[in-house]
Amino acid sequence: MGQPLSPDALDRHQQHLGARIRALRTARGWSQDTLAHQAGLNRSYPHKIEVGLIDLRYSTLLRLAAAFELSPAELLTFPPDEQAHSSTNVLD
Repeated sequence: MGQPLSPDALDRHQQHLGARIRALRTARGWSQDTLAHQAGLNRSYPHKIEVGLIDLRYSTLLRLAAAFELSPAELLTFPPDEQAHSSTNVLD
């Protein structure tokens, strides 16, 4: 069995996922308010996600994936250019 992730590692994963969500949002030309509306989230939530302040629930990941018209796996899969900027991979 693997070792549990350290709090620092969890923070890095949350920040990396937040950057992924920000990249998807800005690629669509959406504001954080637009993302909140599309995903059925509180208006302040996208900012907290994008800066890695919160640990997302599975249901929130599903809402975000649906808003971006992606599967949950696609949401958590980072393109090579995004992987190059981070030492973490959410799926590892």
